[in-house]
Amino acid sequence: MGQAIQAQCKQFDVKVLDFQSKAIDLNNISAVIDFSSPGGFKACISSCIENKLPLISGTTGLTDEHFKLVSSAKKSIPILLASNMSIGIANLKSSIEKYLSSISIPSKCKIFEIHHIKKKDAPSGTAIEIQKFIENLPESKVVSSIDIESLRIGNIYGIHRIEFENAEGKTTFQHIANSRNIFARGALQAARWIKSKEIGEYSFADFLNKKL
Repeated sequence: MGQAIQAQCKQFDVKVLDFQSKAIDLNNISAVIDFSSPGGFKACISSCIENKLPLISGTTGLTDEHFKLVSSAKKSIPILLASNMSIGIANLKSSIEKYLSSISIPSKCKIFEIHHIKKKDAPSGTAIEIQKFIENLPESKVVSSIDIESLRIGNIYGIHRIEFENAEGKTTFQHIANSRNIFARGALQAARWIKSKEIGEYSFADFLNKKL
């Protein structure tokens, strides 16, 4: 993801700075983008709090300890967490919400997610996010169960398929990422947006709606 973001920076006229460099002028940093690891996230968010820098993070596999840091960070800096920064996933969620609002038959939900063999966390952060999204919808009362199945194959950037099955049939929603560029562009656009926001915690949906 770091390489994908740097490659996209030229199109966005964005300069990449080494946040860990001791020679860097912190006044030149508009926002910090983190796609590292749970350990890297902890160090990154601590530095952002110390230096009052906005943070965009797509790191997954976070624990309760990390979310306690987020609760502390949002009191002093603007911070946006998102396991997936593609507009396609946002549209997929919207389609699921509309579908569930249109049915009244109890349905079983299954979330399939497929990623490359080097991805360490399973299920993916996006799959977990979709599960929580469905559970928190007012329309979720028609969903009797939600199961997640994860596969790690080859060099797949990300496939998420959500199936709803009931007595009438099966309805499927799917998003396929052909490259990491969609996530990189989303992160860069969100970074430009968050630098002017007040302190607090934001979601990728907040950025897409741009109402806050």
